[in-house]
Amino acid sequence: MSPHNSSTAVRVEDVTKSYVNGARETPVLRGISCEFPAGEFAFIVGPSGSGKSTLLHLMGALDLPTSGEIYLQGRAMSQLPQAERDRLRREEIGFIFQSFNLLKNLTALDNVLIPFMPVGQAGKFRDEAKALLRRVGLGDRLDHKPSQLSGGEQQRVAIARAVLKNPSLILADEPTGELDTKSGQQIFELLRDLQQERGATIITVTHDHRYIRDEDTVMEILDGKFASQRGREPQTT
Repeated sequence: MSPHNSSTAVRVEDVTKSYVNGARETPVLRGISCEFPAGEFAFIVGPSGSGKSTLLHLMGALDLPTSGEIYLQGRAMSQLPQAERDRLRREEIGFIFQSFNLLKNLTALDNVLIPFMPVGQAGKFRDEAKALLRRVGLGDRLDHKPSQLSGGEQQRVAIARAVLKNPSLILADEPTGELDTKSGQQIFELLRDLQQERGATIITVTHDHRYIRDEDTVMEILDGKFASQRGREPQTT
């Protein structure tokens, strides 16, 4: 099957999410429904506090909706056992965060390998991790720790970490939020190159519309509600 097929990577059906603090309940998402085509580069946009990151975390099975359902490749997340959701996150979803989320005491190479350390497979992926770091321009930084890397370089390590498991879905939460414009542009060019090479679906939360292209799928959230979607409509097959 071609990476660019007509199937749906993620389907969100009438999802709500509220957070309870004591007697106070704060609604963040208010009945969102949307779809993201497989093999596409997509964006979730909207003002700060609109619920973008919350939706991304739900799509990555980091949390469950208060109500409604999220389907990843046709699988209802709330119906899966916790162990299966954990496996899905570990093996099929790559995460890229604004704050990089690198471990300060580990080298760039070991930070890329960290997802495989708990399952004892880091050695098996070591050569591929080195190749990926070379691919993202960090071939001479393998032994550097995060404090020895620029923000753009740290984000490249985070991208290599997300891509190493060859996930079908990559979720990026404001990946250029802490970077200057030039570094941000380089990060998005790198993400697009990797998406073309590997055929993964990439969904990015951003407040910066400069990185969006005409052919991208763009979903807008306002006040926790679906506002609009632009781009090719996913067709379920």
